[in-house]
Amino acid sequence: MLGSTGRRHGNLQKHLNPNPLQRYLLRRFHRRVVELVRQTQPSCLLDAGCGQGFTLRALQQAGLNIPTTGADLDGESLAWGRSHGLTRSPLVMADVLRLPFADGSFDLVLCLEVLEHLADPGRGLSELLRLTRRYVLVSVPHEPWFRLANLLRGKHVAALGNDPEHVQQFSAAALRRLVAAQAELLWHGTSFPWQIALLARRA
Repeated sequence: MLGSTGRRHGNLQKHLNPNPLQRYLLRRFHRRVVELVRQTQPSCLLDAGCGQGFTLRALQQAGLNIPTTGADLDGESLAWGRSHGLTRSPLVMADVLRLPFADGSFDLVLCLEVLEHLADPGRGLSELLRLTRRYVLVSVPHEPWFRLANLLRGKHVAALGNDPEHVQQFSAAALRRLVAAQAELLWHGTSFPWQIALLARRA
């Protein structure tokens, strides 16, 4: 099996793709994430499922000078991040379902483009909420638009546009149902072809 840096699809390939439209969509997505992080005014944050650290890098480039930590199960992805300049954030190899931090360790927990990979996204969300004192920020592909965009560019046609690593499909209503079961939904919006939700722990 190919490692994360050798796959023909996935997070690294998504961010390094030279296609100008894809690069524009990713820049817009990261700008929205940075805006939402600024609004929460965290004193520290965790990026759970950080991959190669592209979001952590975007936060640093935006001038958010707060302690940030990244966690991901893929050690190869973390090594790539470290070797490409992500040195200001501790990077921990850990499963997003069993993160090695105490309850309420962070003001804000990010989990971007991860829940769609989990067989039990509710369990994943529960772990994120355990770790936050205040907020959780999640994103997932916005279906069916994400798959439609893939089909229009001839990607994953045999799977009707679904990424082979995605085991969950989230419409806007499906994401709201997942959140409502455990947390308070503060904001829900889109940055095509993704949707983003800012959550708070219930009192």
